Amino acid sequence: MNKLEKAWKFVDEMVSKGIMPNTVTCNITVDALCKKGDVDKAEKQLYHMLDQGVTPDVFAYTSVINGYSKLGYWKDTSRVFKDMLDRGIQPDEFVYSSMMDSMCKQGRTEDAEKLFDLMVRKGVKPNVVSYGILLLGHANDGTVADVMNILDRMQLCHVAPDHLIYNPLLIRYAKNRKVNEAMCVLSRMKQEGVKPDVAASSPLLELLLNMGRVDDAKDLMDWTKSTENDD
Repeated sequence: MNKLEKAWKFVDEMVSKGIMPNTVTCNITVDALCKKGDVDKAEKQLYHMLDQGVTPDVFAYTSVINGYSKLGYWKDTSRVFKDMLDRGIQPDEFVYSSMMDSMCKQGRTEDAEKLFDLMVRKGVKPNVVSYGILLLGHANDGTVADVMNILDRMQLCHVAPDHLIYNPLLIRYAKNRKVNEAMCVLSRMKQEGVKPDVAASSPLLELLLNMGRVDDAKDLMDWTKSTENDD
């Protein structure tokens, strides 16, 4: 019997003795099922707890929403999110981020940005992860102007874009062979003094060489070497 099965047995024994599980118990079991990949079972457990009079908090809903998001089940993600709102449980930045990630994976970046705006209106402060999800979504199916606009918004909100934001952008643009967009991001990185790491610069360097942009490739190599020297 594994740890999760033992936990289930413990919960069943509690119920049989008339001891009702509390919110903490619900959170633990739901989160454990989601981490195991049994998100459907986790959702059933969530509603089973509700039927027993236990009110799950935002953590339990976050686990289920994040679990469905990772699986790419955006309809299930949206359904659970709506149920959460209907029950008066206010999402935090982690729930919103999971929802936006699910939308962006389905090519629904505009919808993700609307949800982002709703989050701000609700008084939930976006974190770096929230911004990063939107940026990568626009890198896939938006314009470089959309990306620059979000970067501007970050700075206005005193969230400084760093290598954790810029490096994934460079990698995504290189993967999508959007060399001009990547160079725009690179130019902004230079202006802000944020240098790319090797993992981010290598795919862009390969793309530049394949497209015959030798001068740009040389500039990028020189910058990467200066980064190594600074370290």
